[in-house]
Amino acid sequence: MKSLRMCVGMLAVLMLVACGHEGTSPRPPDTPGLPLQTPHHVSHAPIVDLSGRLHVGADVAPPADTLQAADAHEEIRVSHGTVRDGLGAPEMIAYLQADAASFAGPGEDGMDVPLLPDGLVFRFGVMPPTVRVTEGTAAELVDEAVRVVQAINAALPREWQLRFDREPASRDVMEPSEGEIRITFAPQGDWPPGAAPPGGEDIGLAVPHYTIAPTGDPLAPFRIEIVAGQVWVDPAQTEGVERLGVLAHEIIHLLGRNHVDPERFPMTLMVTGGSEELSEHILHPLDREALLAVYGRLEPGVTPDRIAEELGPWSDASLHVRGAIGLSDDEVAFGAALRNGLPQPWAVGPTPHSNLGDNRPLSGSVAWSGRLLGLTPGAETVAGAAEVTVDLATLSGTARFTALEHWAAEQPPGAVGTGTVWRDGDLSYGIQVRGNTFVDAGGDRGTVTGAFFGPGHEGMGGVLVRDDLSAGFGGRR
Repeated sequence: MKSLRMCVGMLAVLMLVACGHEGTSPRPPDTPGLPLQTPHHVSHAPIVDLSGRLHVGADVAPPADTLQAADAHEEIRVSHGTVRDGLGAPEMIAYLQADAASFAGPGEDGMDVPLLPDGLVFRFGVMPPTVRVTEGTAAELVDEAVRVVQAINAALPREWQLRFDREPASRDVMEPSEGEIRITFAPQGDWPPGAAPPGGEDIGLAVPHYTIAPTGDPLAPFRIEIVAGQVWVDPAQTEGVERLGVLAHEIIHLLGRNHVDPERFPMTLMVTGGSEELSEHILHPLDREALLAVYGRLEPGVTPDRIAEELGPWSDASLHVRGAIGLSDDEVAFGAALRNGLPQPWAVGPTPHSNLGDNRPLSGSVAWSGRLLGLTPGAETVAGAAEVTVDLATLSGTARFTALEHWAAEQPPGAVGTGTVWRDGDLSYGIQVRGNTFVDAGGDRGTVTGAFFGPGHEGMGGVLVRDDLSAGFGGRR
């Protein structure tokens, strides 16, 4: 690997980043925590504890009163419509131009870098990187790294998902391999000499490794790409949602984003010291949309003057389909959103009072039934029956989606039975329960991530993600 450390030195100063955030309120004491995530779970959707509610999937759920009611699907209240809930092209172009310009000389150390007179939209090579933690990392910190990668992947195109190596990296090998993002949790005093500015009080640090690649284009004869990178986080100086934000900030640096003006762009993790406002979903909308724009629309090596042309049409409006089913004094809601080519599913409901395996009134095989509602990349609504069955003795079971049908692009779903059969009309997955969550354990193509809802596990919900369908589902016991 030909490595250009921080592009003639200036980019090193730009990317040596300290992260500072405020704390967050603790989870209510009477509800169980989420099970620890491992590298094995990185391909599944994020699950977020919202202090009394569990949210599965992307943070894209629309307010209930913003959509038009559609035909009810048995007990499920269905709505559909378009909501202007995103960033439009002018804001996205302004952000990416500011980000690109931050790499132009003279830099923070006063150096002028002739390679980048106007700046550049940086990105990580042409293939998604693999994330690895160093050996000896505590399970709780591995969990946090996996959750951050899950949140980032939920914003990226399906063909550009980060991977997470199950084997930790040796602490004796200092340099990451090409295509690798390595995360080390250690006090700043244990970071390699010269990794952080002298006398600094950094919480986190990102150091990219670059390569210069010829393009054959006389107007732009080379491009600079990030080909590997290292992240250090001092776990003693931060915790909880704050540390998740630090991790995300540093990883997104290695995906090419730099610091921007906090007064012009206050709602992003990518400001010096990190965003003052934290989110349990980790990323802000601007962070998510910038990831999609850079890795879904822009080619490597884009200069500020070409961003608008390469971005193309960029809408601030999302197409939504939403379903809801009532519990005793709450509801399970679920659905999917589609904006700028990326369909994103979600589901949310009240947190149970115990883990499913500890619910003593339940025994044997338990079933929940309801509906699935989703969107294809072509904006067709797909709906069908959803059933989750769990054997409480083994905490394993099945998730089945049957009688699947679809309707014309951008049209609301009609009554049950009025659509056209989607694919062969049936999907089936084995599932494994962990605490109050479950993930697929084999079956048809795609990934299933879900949770049980309600004080006594009266409800269930989750998301199904495939190349041809992104759907939320929910139901009652």
